[in-house]
Amino acid sequence: MQGIVKQVQSNGSINLKHGLFYKYEVSIQSDNELLHGEYLSKSDNQNKFIQGEEVNFEFTGGNYPKIKPINPEYSNKQSYSKPDYSSDRETRIIRQSTLKCATDYICNNGGDKADVIELAEMLTDWVLTGKKVQKTDTNSDLPF
Repeated sequence: MQGIVKQVQSNGSINLKHGLFYKYEVSIQSDNELLHGEYLSKSDNQNKFIQGEEVNFEFTGGNYPKIKPINPEYSNKQSYSKPDYSSDRETRIIRQSTLKCATDYICNNGGDKADVIELAEMLTDWVLTGKKVQKTDTNSDLPF
C-alpha cells in the first residue's frame, strides 16, 4: 500500500526476545482512509515514517493493528526457488554415496579394491536407473 504519513507519535518502548524496541503510533492516509497502527523500531529516532512524506507500507488490522514500512525495491523480487542442479552433479553425489557404502561393505565382509569399485558401480546403476543386478550362481558375495 501507499499513503501519506499524517502523524507519528512515540509511545514508549518494549523489551522483546530480539532486544529493545521503540513503539510508535502511526497514522497514514491511504485511498481516502485514515489507517492507525503501531510500528516497532530498533531505533529510538526512527526514520521510516516521517510526517507529510509518502511511504510504501503494509497494514495489518485487527485488535492490535500494525503498520510496517516496505522497501519497493525488494517487494517485486521473486521468492526463493530451488536451484536447477545438473544431472552431472547429482550423479557425482550418488557415486560418492555408493562408494562409501561399497567401501564399508567390502571392509566388513572381505574383498579388494576392485570389488569396492564393482559394487559401487552396481549400486550407482541401481540408484540412477532402477536396474537390479541379477544374482548369479557364482560364489561372489554381493549384498543382493
